[in-house]
Formats: sequence, structure tokens, C-alpha cells
Amino acid sequence: MVRKYGWLIIFAIFVFIFDALIVQWIEWFITEADKCRNMDSVNPLKLVNCSELP
Repeated sequence: MVRKYGWLIIFAIFVFIFDALIVQWIEWFITEADKCRNMDSVNPLKLVNCSELP
């Protein structure tokens, strides 16, 4: 069974890692400025530019 489905397991792991790398790469290119969380705001999960924080 491992021999029969081993390629499928390896393919699934490869796709998972490749997808994570693509997402990180896209986020790295989109965020040209450093992003920080403003913990004093109403929505602390929203990312803002670090230069805008006091």
C-alpha cells in the first residue's frame, strides 16, 4: 500500500510546502513597508505602517 500511494503522499507534501512558499513570497513582495500592529486601536489585528505609529 505504501508503494502504491507513496507518490501521492510525497506529491501532497510537496504541494503543501510549495503553496506555503508562494504565499510567503507574494506577501514579501506586496509589503514594501514594514507592517506593525497598533495595539491601541479598535482593531489590533489590522496591519499599519510602522512609520505611522507614534
